[in-house]
Amino acid sequence: MTFKVSFRFAIKPEWENAIREGRKTIDVRFNAEKFSEVKIGDSIHYGSTEVRVTSIRAYPGVSDLLAHEDWRKIVPEAKDHQQAFDTLVSLLRHNAPPHGILALVVEVVK
Repeated sequence: MTFKVSFRFAIKPEWENAIREGRKTIDVRFNAEKFSEVKIGDSIHYGSTEVRVTSIRAYPGVSDLLAHEDWRKIVPEAKDHQQAFDTLVSLLRHNAPPHGILALVVEVVK
């Protein structure tokens, strides 16, 4: 029997709106502690928005992430790849967290 887990993560209000509107479909988190416990099928609550995790991909750092994922789905307000990179690095504080980062692909639960 498989049990699905529900998580509650903080997120910038504008990114919660972008998730709700379907513009942001990838949430980036450190590959550590509670974030590394998320599994496909689990639900995440960002404020009042609930999503289901449909895929999880791990990367060593931001450069690798953006080489394989569409930056528009991660930082939808960015004007270009470089601005998305700069935004993520400023939020993650460095380019290569010790255990890498996770790309949590999500879809809104209606």
